[in-house]
Amino acid sequence: MPKIDENDVMRRLKLLSQIEPSCEATERAINRARLGFSWGTATTSYKIKSPIFRFAVAAVLLICAGFLIGHLRAPQSVDVEQLRVDLVKQMNQQWESILEARHAQLREEVYRQVRRDLTEFAAQTLAGSRTLTDQRLVELIQLIEAARMQDRQRIEAALEQVELNRLQDKTQFRNGLETLVARASELQPTRQN
Repeated sequence: MPKIDENDVMRRLKLLSQIEPSCEATERAINRARLGFSWGTATTSYKIKSPIFRFAVAAVLLICAGFLIGHLRAPQSVDVEQLRVDLVKQMNQQWESILEARHAQLREEVYRQVRRDLTEFAAQTLAGSRTLTDQRLVELIQLIEAARMQDRQRIEAALEQVELNRLQDKTQFRNGLETLVARASELQPTRQN
């Protein structure tokens, strides 16, 4: 079944609004349309699936029925231009309500998608932040450990220097004592004389 777009529907409605059929022809057309577009019957070889197409067919049938009723009831000639204006106005109102409902639905879908995207972005940012924080913490621990090792080496070097100085002082003290003892021994024999 070929798809009928809005422009085609509007073009067909315009053509229908300009036709003034006889009463018998109108009745035959309505009966054929009823038989051809009856919902759920097996008289047609296809089923109407599109809600927009169903709406358009229903609108065409309503328009035809309204035109026929108006044509049959009115003794004077129908103002086709006014009928066309009224039909267009009614169709516009119906389409506006449909479009407003669709707009609200799309807006809600966009809001939900934005919320999902923001939640996902926040989760990714948090995961990235955790990873970066962990990385920085590891680097800080490594820097602290390196500083501790450097301090330990400096302390060991200072302790070695202190031990070396102590040994030198001890050696100097012993040498000084030995020198003192040697001089004292030198001085003792002279006193005994």
